[in-house]
Amino acid sequence: MIFQFVGYQNSGKTTAMEAVIRKLTEKGWKVIALKHHGHGGIPDTWSKDSIKHREAGAIASMVEGDGILQMEIAQDDWNIESIEKFLSFFSYDVLLVEGYKKDYFPKAVFLGRGEEKSQLLQTLSNIQFVVPYHDHLQDKDLYIDKIVQWIEQQCKR
Repeated sequence: MIFQFVGYQNSGKTTAMEAVIRKLTEKGWKVIALKHHGHGGIPDTWSKDSIKHREAGAIASMVEGDGILQMEIAQDDWNIESIEKFLSFFSYDVLLVEGYKKDYFPKAVFLGRGEEKSQLLQTLSNIQFVVPYHDHLQDKDLYIDKIVQWIEQQCKR
């Protein structure tokens, strides 16, 4: 199963996704998290050597440290489906995605301050939850629990 967290910067997506991951893993779920780095550039967690390898033409560059494997794979047309196909090697219950807002997977839309009538709501598909800006500050536990319950009901584990 794939579930998306979408919205503009500083709307509460990351905080919500972290909370959902925590609740699901506490219940024994195997969760994979995917964040779309939509602002361009390479996330700052890469070592200088792996960047040099990529720049030299490697189609995949990996860094391992303290049991964590970070991987960069060059492909012109990455999308959620191709990433999910790549991840099929792993045994997991749910893929939680932050970003890729135009994709059609079930999603929660997080509205920023003053976005009560956001254009996002007219342009996105498969919206399951709309989280107004004030809710992510005041009622975090309530909407997190609703998202977790929805995922549990939809997912065939």
